[in-house]
Amino acid sequence: MKKSVLALALCAVGMNSTELLAEETQGAVWSGSGQLGFSITSGNSDTENLSAGLSLKRETERWVSDMSLDILRASSDDIDTAERYTVNTKTGYKFDDNDYGYYGTRYDQDKFSGFDYTMTTSVGWGHKFHDTEELRLITEIGLGYRTEALDIDRTENNGVVLAGKLDYMRQLTETIKFEDVLVVEAGDDNSFVQNDLGFSFTVSEKFAVKLAHQIRHNTDAPFGKDSTDTLVSANLVYDF
Repeated sequence: MKKSVLALALCAVGMNSTELLAEETQGAVWSGSGQLGFSITSGNSDTENLSAGLSLKRETERWVSDMSLDILRASSDDIDTAERYTVNTKTGYKFDDNDYGYYGTRYDQDKFSGFDYTMTTSVGWGHKFHDTEELRLITEIGLGYRTEALDIDRTENNGVVLAGKLDYMRQLTETIKFEDVLVVEAGDDNSFVQNDLGFSFTVSEKFAVKLAHQIRHNTDAPFGKDSTDTLVSANLVYDF
């Protein structure tokens, strides 16, 4: 008798979980954007430059997940001068309309940075001060663990970091939008800061042209490498 009651209870819990999962899946909202910038010169010097990015977001009543991929390639006279791949993933649980907890990972592979790769995982808290089509201001703060693999001898720097993010957007006019995203990872061995600033000019309902400026800074860069990298780009953006 007890086994029958237990079996019925487990079945009821399973059916309820399946229904909740189905409701979450049915209510999921997907969004994203892709951007591409490319230039070629020939003659006295042959250069090729490529910058590309893809971001995806999935949101339900309680969960929000996003992923982004950024690529930078450049060469001059058939010699590579830049090669970088960056992947960001994050999953958050919404406690209410403004606050959420998150778990995120950043993987960065930059052939010319002096690091073979950098990977940071963090958990923390996010708060939405504003999140509308005209204005966005979101902050995140958390603790993480970072691994930096050095190119020179393949040794690794491992340690705890304080991770922070500021995401700001302002719709200046009907066709012009300003965005600024600041990412900080502060650690004992090295602190990493990246700031992406840009103006987007709407071309149509789905397309825009974005002028962007990026700064990346390491307080303790590998020997022989500059601490600061900058990137200025013009990209065609497609929202979906």
